[in-house]
Amino acid sequence: MIQLLHTPAGVRDYYNGECVRKQTLANQARECFRLFGYAEIQTPVFEYFDIFNAERGSVPSRFMYKLFDREGETLVLRPDYTPAIARCASKYFGNVNLPLRLSYVGNVYVDNPGYRGQLKESSQAGVELVGDGSVAGNAELLAMTVRYLQMVGLSRFQIEVGDVRYFKGLMEQTGVSREVEEQIRTCIENKNHFGLEEILEENQISEQISQALGRLPQMFGDPREILKEARELTTNPEAIHAVERLEELYHYMELYGMSQYITFDLGMLGTHNYYTGIIFKGYTYGTGDSIVTGGRYDNLLEQFGKKAPAIGFAIKLDVLMQALNSQHIEIAGRLAGTLILYAGERTPEAIRLAEECRGRGEAVSLLNSDLSDLRELQEYIQENHITKVIEMPAGTSDMEVTEQ
Repeated sequence: MIQLLHTPAGVRDYYNGECVRKQTLANQARECFRLFGYAEIQTPVFEYFDIFNAERGSVPSRFMYKLFDREGETLVLRPDYTPAIARCASKYFGNVNLPLRLSYVGNVYVDNPGYRGQLKESSQAGVELVGDGSVAGNAELLAMTVRYLQMVGLSRFQIEVGDVRYFKGLMEQTGVSREVEEQIRTCIENKNHFGLEEILEENQISEQISQALGRLPQMFGDPREILKEARELTTNPEAIHAVERLEELYHYMELYGMSQYITFDLGMLGTHNYYTGIIFKGYTYGTGDSIVTGGRYDNLLEQFGKKAPAIGFAIKLDVLMQALNSQHIEIAGRLAGTLILYAGERTPEAIRLAEECRGRGEAVSLLNSDLSDLRELQEYIQENHITKVIEMPAGTSDMEVTEQ
């Protein structure tokens, strides 16, 4: 019986104030997305496996939760929102040429290895901008990210921005196999300087390209310095174009008044292979994980039948809440602000009063003092964030109001 009280590894319960705080973060995300003109969309918790298969560049198959329907079709619990929304955009907006602004709030399911300490069911809030391939579109999502993190109370955070086209431009000139390219990518992403140097030597990469690739793990920090060095390291047209777009992006962030939150990291290459342009991650104190991830995926929708550029990001609500708790930033969730503590004989009066308060938009909970253990009352008040107690004792028509 005791086993039934525990959850499987990688999932957890949220209750009382913690659940309210998490819902508050989700609702703040919805409000932020609304302010930027994004409409919410809901996709199924499980979909066909092919939506997320290796060709899409999503989560590796071994980390997906798979199941079978009665017809024998392979289904998966949603491991990633982006391919699901790409499917929706292609199905319902296939002939729409103007930009689509879509948002979502929900859970994803990834069977992460237990030793990483990551949740296997996690909550996300995010957006997808479909049909806009401009730098202005990139800047809009970065600005929205910054605005949301400010809304929840963060002041010390940083958004790291890279562009996978710089790396891809360099790799075009090497002529190495996809397997070797993936090894190089992994070394750069993990800042493995020695492993990277060894692979470059083994594959006889030219000195100029080796120098540029070898610098990528260290190319992070001040935007102007990083982009200046990136220009000097290569003449590859695609890599130079990536630098130019990053320069333009930084200018946009200056127009938004948010450039102080932006740094560049050309060694950040992303975990999803569908990324085609800029990628970014948000970091703050109190957690070793990123609180936001995003990037451009201009080729993904074409796999579902709609040729359109796109960019999106996801806020990791569980990680964000951990960071806010560590920084002692209050999440202003709303529970029952008023408690009516009444004697049983005054039930009709208590109900009338509660309904009057609710009619004014005031959250109220009722507690029968005849059935309550008053020794637990103070703990109940604290756990439920009660700010006002109205006592209606027996044998009188009086009420006593106490502000907590």
